[in-house]
Amino acid sequence: MRKTFSAACLSFLLVCATGCKKQKADSTSPDPRGSAGAAAGRPSSDAAVDLVLPIVGKGTEYQLASILGKKTILLAFFTTWCPYCKQSMPYLQGFYEKHRAKDFELVGIDLQEPNDLVEQFVKKYGVTFPVLLAQDQSVLYPHYAVRFLPTLYLISKEGRVTGKFEGFNPSVLDEVAKQL
Repeated sequence: MRKTFSAACLSFLLVCATGCKKQKADSTSPDPRGSAGAAAGRPSSDAAVDLVLPIVGKGTEYQLASILGKKTILLAFFTTWCPYCKQSMPYLQGFYEKHRAKDFELVGIDLQEPNDLVEQFVKKYGVTFPVLLAQDQSVLYPHYAVRFLPTLYLISKEGRVTGKFEGFNPSVLDEVAKQL
């Protein structure tokens, strides 16, 4: 009986051990407080892709192609419930006010929330840069994949994605400023 039980336990452990492989820690995962992480700011040769999304509170659509290749663009993906997104808004607004005269555009993109809720959020944080609604995230993928919030994509004047920052740390904006 003991031999049968021991053999069954050993077999079970072997099956479990072969089914589980040790996974390497994802070095690109950001610190949730917004550290840039290993993937942050990594240049990409990918051409930025046009987005056509409704503008919060306006009832009209914003077409990213209207500024692609003309200005440096910072896309800021966020939600109203994300604490790090809330923390980032005053910094993003200040950065926008300081740099918008330099052929720079900051575009906020809220993920899957109602217009009224996002409109209240925009007013509460005094946001004056364009904020768009992405009700269907499938329009974003695979070009603008958002795994963490907030996520910032930096697009050069040439229309290329030159940086991706997951999470938020005010020092990220220093990296963005270097590319203006």
